[in-house]
Amino acid sequence: MGLIKYLSHLILIFMDKEHTIFLLEDDDAFLIVFKRWLAENGFRVVIARSVIEAKTILATMTPPSLFWLDYYLGEKKENGMEFFHWLKTQPELAAIPTFMVSITMDIKKLKEFEAEGITKTFSKANTNKEEILAVLKEILK
Repeated sequence: MGLIKYLSHLILIFMDKEHTIFLLEDDDAFLIVFKRWLAENGFRVVIARSVIEAKTILATMTPPSLFWLDYYLGEKKENGMEFFHWLKTQPELAAIPTFMVSITMDIKKLKEFEAEGITKTFSKANTNKEEILAVLKEILK
């Protein structure tokens, strides 16, 4: 991956913000809306669109305050849970709170992820932003 392409994916918004949210998400429409919303609510945002890209970015940055992982990562045949399991093998990242989201999974499946150690799960289709913001603020206080 070229340096310019790499840097274009490493998006840091408002560097004076206290908490950094690391988004692993491949849906561009969701990224645009969610990145803006997080920034407007006081968070710095770092974005990766694949597991490989996420690992590359994490090797070059201070650990984030929270991971936001999409379960399904499109055509790459990757998923957020596999990345979560990798995070748990990394001493400097293992204790960081992690959210898992999906648009197609039912709430029961998302709750199973919480049983595996995911901090909080959300369904993209059934969760409102105010609920997400309240949980973020509670976990990161």
